[in-house]
Amino acid sequence: MELITQAEYARRRGVAKSAVAKAVKEGRITLINGKIDPAVADIQWQQNTRARADSGRSGAEAGEVLSLAPEAAPAALDSGALGLETGREKENYLALRTRREQAAVEREERENAKEAGLLVERVAVQRGTFDAFRAFRDAVMSTPPRAAAKVVGLADSREIERVITDELRGALLAAEARLRDQLPQAEGG
Repeated sequence: MELITQAEYARRRGVAKSAVAKAVKEGRITLINGKIDPAVADIQWQQNTRARADSGRSGAEAGEVLSLAPEAAPAALDSGALGLETGREKENYLALRTRREQAAVEREERENAKEAGLLVERVAVQRGTFDAFRAFRDAVMSTPPRAAAKVVGLADSREIERVITDELRGALLAAEARLRDQLPQAEGG
């Protein structure tokens, strides 16, 4: 069993001495008589230290060579010891970050389209559609009473038809005018 100083272990791992000191202080790496067993420390480092998402490194992925004592080799074959969980965590983080960025872009595009008048709110469209059809229904349903008063005493079916057609046309034109007032006008039209 080879024991080395914290500074030597930091140099071998390619990390700052303060990172090793912090790992020792937090109990992520254990000391033996104030020194570090690099084989055990490598395993503990992999199991107890999360790679930063933006570091581009995660343990064995960064090309580190693990110096393992023969008795430590079976434990190192564990996926957590080799940093595979850290790799999956990093992939999940990157996937979630990508989704968040895509959602932000889509939100901005919707806001821009809304400001340009290309999008309207669903509730406003539903309310406007309901109001327009209610007005249309009311106009059509008020036609028979108006037409009835005008056709009383008429014997010619063509004259009765003309009165009813005129009343329906008036109701439909009024409904069309109300609908046109509620809809935004397209440019040039």
